[in-house]
Amino acid sequence: MSKLYLLTGATGHLGTVLVSKLLERKEKIRVLVLPSEKDLIKGDVEICIGNVTDRDSLKDFFQIAGYSSVTLIHCAGIVSIASYPSKALWPVNVNGTANMMQMALENHVDRVIYVSSVHAIPEKPYPEITTEVDYFNPEEVEGLYAKSKAEGGRIALEYSRKGLNVSIVHPSGMIGPGDLYKKNHAITSIRAMASGLIPCGLTGGYDFVDSRDVADGILACEEFGERGEAYILSGEYVSIKDLLNITRRIKGKGPVNFVLPRGFIEGIAPLIEKVCNLFGNFAPIITPYSIGTLQTNVRFSHQKATDTLGYNPRGIEEAVKGSLDQKII
Repeated sequence: MSKLYLLTGATGHLGTVLVSKLLERKEKIRVLVLPSEKDLIKGDVEICIGNVTDRDSLKDFFQIAGYSSVTLIHCAGIVSIASYPSKALWPVNVNGTANMMQMALENHVDRVIYVSSVHAIPEKPYPEITTEVDYFNPEEVEGLYAKSKAEGGRIALEYSRKGLNVSIVHPSGMIGPGDLYKKNHAITSIRAMASGLIPCGLTGGYDFVDSRDVADGILACEEFGERGEAYILSGEYVSIKDLLNITRRIKGKGPVNFVLPRGFIEGIAPLIEKVCNLFGNFAPIITPYSIGTLQTNVRFSHQKATDTLGYNPRGIEEAVKGSLDQKII
């Protein structure tokens, strides 16, 4: 008998890194993917076709008889900074999470890690540092994405009280390798900084963490995390101006000191988003929501994860290098 890892969101940024790390450990992996994603999975991985929003389609994914231990890592989700997010966001992030928790409970899955977001936690006033909470309320956070992750966290805690051995992790802004299909807005911005398409700074900043550290934190949480507990997997707060200059230094370019005024960028953000949606074939990286987020108190403590899980994220410069060269291991 052997151990099995069940993984959703395997073709996403974090999922790609997790698959790579689990393969390196020679673990048995089964991934749930949409029909359009089946050819994106590489390596010795068992593929199941299904959709987190359709519980009937999950039956094969949860065929786990004969395994000595089964861990579910639920990464699948839609991340959005758009003013008008996809209609699929709530069904995937909320209904999909409920389906995964119910199927895990019914099939007696040994361990579950639910990947949430720091945005599920209510923001504290500056200069307070955000730490973990023991309940989630969508009404206490801003934006549909944040509300969906808060509701997902509420569902996960509900199932922990029903006996499911589930823990929650809250990554901050993920950068680093694994964004093979160029879906990550932050990495798109870093690539634009590296190429010179973003030649100046913006006001505000964010907490960025390397995807490899988040993956390591998840695997440590599987081993050392406690049922019903949540762990922030953050990295380091950096201003957008400093992020730009770190990126430029890596590329051998000189620093820039000009920062666009907050009022100006807030004024043009709706227009940029509208033009990109009308004429572009890519998601805009500057939207009213993304610019607003950069002005909030996005400072998080990972002390609990460090103390409990041995979590030790790398510095921002190494994370930026990983974003540019995309070498996972």
